[in-house]
Amino acid sequence: MTVGIDFYVASTRKEIPKSEKHVKFEENLQDYLLKKERDPAKKYGLLLDLDQYSDRVLSAREVNELVIICEQLLNEYSVSTKKKWEVDNTTWGINLFAEELKTLCLTALDQKKKVIAVGD
Repeated sequence: MTVGIDFYVASTRKEIPKSEKHVKFEENLQDYLLKKERDPAKKYGLLLDLDQYSDRVLSAREVNELVIICEQLLNEYSVSTKKKWEVDNTTWGINLFAEELKTLCLTALDQKKKVIAVGD
């Protein structure tokens, strides 16, 4: 198991084991973005400030903010090919993560559920 943050669609922490929607924010991607984006802009603040070792229930406003962050990541780390070998692993990983997290967040909003970030 790798360290990172797992995102789930659930109404409560007790629902997490039953959650079908799950996205992993790998520690190496978080570390890369922290080093690259942290100062001075903090443009991915909500995502990058999540603690890898604790849990957090995100409000609807925060879930909407995560959708915007995912869109920014997809614009900045865009991938114009379906051929993974043509893109560096970090860009590919960020793009895949942002797509999956955006979908998870939109699902949560549509179902009127929360997104719960669980640290390992």
